[in-house]
Amino acid sequence: MNVAVQCMILLVCMGLSIKSCQCVKMSKSVQPSLIADVKVYNPRPYCSSQEVIAVLKDKSLRCLDPKGKFTQAVLQTIQM
Repeated sequence: MNVAVQCMILLVCMGLSIKSCQCVKMSKSVQPSLIADVKVYNPRPYCSSQEVIAVLKDKSLRCLDPKGKFTQAVLQTIQM
């Protein structure tokens, strides 16, 4: 393999391993009866914001606004 092809493969592999925030678009609320679990991710080196992700019963994920009243109520309920 020539050097150019090896460099391209290396760059592609490096690009796939770069992490970023999971939440791009956030919802203000979801139907509470559909929530199966809630995951909270505090800021990390590759994502500077807190992320709250609701795992719904159909296994889909929904990002919630961590500063929203609904999200705060959900988090408070979980902590009880």
